[in-house]
Amino acid sequence: MANACTTDTEDLSPQGRRAERATVRARARYREAGFNPFDVELFDLSSTGFRMITFSRPQIGKQIWVNLPGLQPLEAVIRRADGNSFGCEFVYPLHPSVAAHMQSKLR
Repeated sequence: MANACTTDTEDLSPQGRRAERATVRARARYREAGFNPFDVELFDLSSTGFRMITFSRPQIGKQIWVNLPGLQPLEAVIRRADGNSFGCEFVYPLHPSVAAHMQSKLR
């Protein structure tokens, strides 16, 4: 498995990911700077990011914060959008053991 903190393209997995993604299903709290937080549906989670469904329309490149159950708010950036589905990258990747714990907890 590739180092979760790497940015070199040769270290990406065959699917173009830097970390193993797990399918999860959970509610999380999402917030943009200057706005009140609200619930979103979380569907994928890796140490480097997540996918969420929201009716809000954050712009690609927008800085956000997400509260995963049991963790402090985590800073992330919107990297892609497809309808109401948004792929987000953590500014500071989760430690692999924290990511594995959250993945098993939220399955």
